[in-house]
Amino acid sequence: MPTLNFEYLPRPYIDNNDKFHEIYKSIIPIRLSSHHRLYPHTIECLLDSGADFNLLPAHIGEKLQIKINKGLPTTHMGIGNVGITAYQHKVKMFIGTYSFETTVDFSFDHRIPILGTYGFFRFFKTIIFNQKELQTELTY
Repeated sequence: MPTLNFEYLPRPYIDNNDKFHEIYKSIIPIRLSSHHRLYPHTIECLLDSGADFNLLPAHIGEKLQIKINKGLPTTHMGIGNVGITAYQHKVKMFIGTYSFETTVDFSFDHRIPILGTYGFFRFFKTIIFNQKELQTELTY
């Protein structure tokens, strides 16, 4: 079975005492295409087992010439039960040499690219978060 391996990447964190720390997170580099247009940059996405759907900033979809507001409107509820509006669109996602058709919800109110269980995890046989080795393994 083909496997893709990714090192966790450090992300900044400031605690309640204004002290700077690094937290290592499972970040997956993807590419997107829509309507025969390929997004020109790699997108570093947080692999989030607590998220159901893929959620990306709207500017990424706009660069693909997707009419964001024409997508299926949806509301994503987050911490504190605060909702943000997003618009669902079909895209092709590329991870290494593996690709598949999925949906992405694009939002003007969200900045961190997130890959969720329904929109991403279901396209893999196994996903292993190795906290000790700071690695993610995707088998398809």
